[in-house]
Amino acid sequence: MTDIPAPPSGWTAAATQAAAELGLGTDWAALAAPDWTRLCRRAGEILAGQGHAPPAGWDAALAHALGRPDPAAARDELARDELAQDAANTVLAERGEVFAPEDDA
Repeated sequence: MTDIPAPPSGWTAAATQAAAELGLGTDWAALAAPDWTRLCRRAGEILAGQGHAPPAGWDAALAHALGRPDPAAARDELARDELAQDAANTVLAERGEVFAPEDDA
């Protein structure tokens, strides 16, 4: 997380605007990691367009302010899920079984 104790109010307003533009809603804690990443990218663009480019690590401060879990933890969870799926696919492939939805046709 950054050394910013509380993000400027413009950050939460940019996040709300980005969520509306992307059709994501404002249940910050329920957003999936990829949606949160999209939201942060768009909110950063909004802030930069206003002349307030956020510093590195700003998404962690924003997440904290909005009551969302730490983005790093969400990225770790996503990576673990992907690894688990890869492992499951490997086991199925070794058995010669179908492991991709498009292969079920």
